[in-house]
Amino acid sequence: MRDVKDPEVRRAEIMEAALHLFVKKGYLKTTTQDIITKANISRGLLYYHFKDKEDILYCLVERYSEPMIERLFKITYDDKSAIEKIRSFIEATLIQPNSATPDMIALQNSVDLNQNRYLMDRFAHKVSEKLTTYLGHIMEQGISEGVFHVARPLETASFLINGYVFVSIDTSTLSNEKKLLYYEAYKSLLERALGTTTTIF
Repeated sequence: MRDVKDPEVRRAEIMEAALHLFVKKGYLKTTTQDIITKANISRGLLYYHFKDKEDILYCLVERYSEPMIERLFKITYDDKSAIEKIRSFIEATLIQPNSATPDMIALQNSVDLNQNRYLMDRFAHKVSEKLTTYLGHIMEQGISEGVFHVARPLETASFLINGYVFVSIDTSTLSNEKKLLYYEAYKSLLERALGTTTTIF
């Protein structure tokens, strides 16, 4: 008898099978047939849920980013001050070196491949749109509290977020020490853009 499962359950199983293979064999050496065999499904079922291997990778990256985006949403709309929110917002985007799991490392190695740059570009634009809305909201709160002085908060947030997201992607392969230099530069830039006389970081 055919094993009929809920579509979301089946998608999750395929993604888990693919991720296991990416960790074990690497993205480039993993084929769609490997994923089909690992997930114990037909080729037609794979292509019913995903367009190709790149589509599976994109969905995995989306899934792993969801907890961070949820944290940023909660930070944006909680009852803290705008300055407290800015601190928490930036800290929440950082991935500590000792917190990286084999799954996360495999995904990072996969998206760092030149052939997947377009995939990350697509993902970055989607994330940037959400984060711009969040940061713009915090800026407007700071303006109303009299601690931020920004003429065009949403537009400024767009520049700040897009710069942060895309530079983070471009520097993903650098050492932690070099990444820290970019992080410190961004904090300085952010304070100036917010027009605050209070030291935020």
